[in-house]
Amino acid sequence: MTTDISELVAARRAFPVGSRVRGVVSAIPMGPGRSGILVDLAQPPQGWVDVLHLPDDPTDWPPIGTTGLFEVLQHQPGLVRLFPLDAGMRGRRTRFSRWSGTEWAAVARRYPVDAVVTGTVTHVFPSDREYTVAFDDCWSTVEYTDREPMVGWTGPFRVTGLLEWTHRILVAPAT
Repeated sequence: MTTDISELVAARRAFPVGSRVRGVVSAIPMGPGRSGILVDLAQPPQGWVDVLHLPDDPTDWPPIGTTGLFEVLQHQPGLVRLFPLDAGMRGRRTRFSRWSGTEWAAVARRYPVDAVVTGTVTHVFPSDREYTVAFDDCWSTVEYTDREPMVGWTGPFRVTGLLEWTHRILVAPAT
């Protein structure tokens, strides 16, 4: 698959990972209960909520035209992956994080914004132009636009954000 870097960069600027965005459910392409929903974000690209983040019972899925609040999870060519922040759009058991609230509070204290951690690149995803960095018992996904990093490279990364809803740590290469 060829990735149009300019479109990916534009989507990342318009909808940064971790940002909260409003959108309107615009389609349920495979029908309720099958794959997920498309969300109109008022500008390209469109948003996508995976079936795993939606209610278990397809009759409880938000209907087309429903407006909601979402957290940006990831960018893929032509798509912004979203997590529904409105409880009515999620399944009762939907949980994005492996950490409880108490555990997350401890993680957030351990890795405050601007802290520098030593991380190792564990996976590279060229089609999405991102890579995974492991540090201590945590991990984060980092977007890139220039050279693809090498798996196994270890170096400094700065904590750039702590996402309260999905309990994620955002990092970027420290310069």
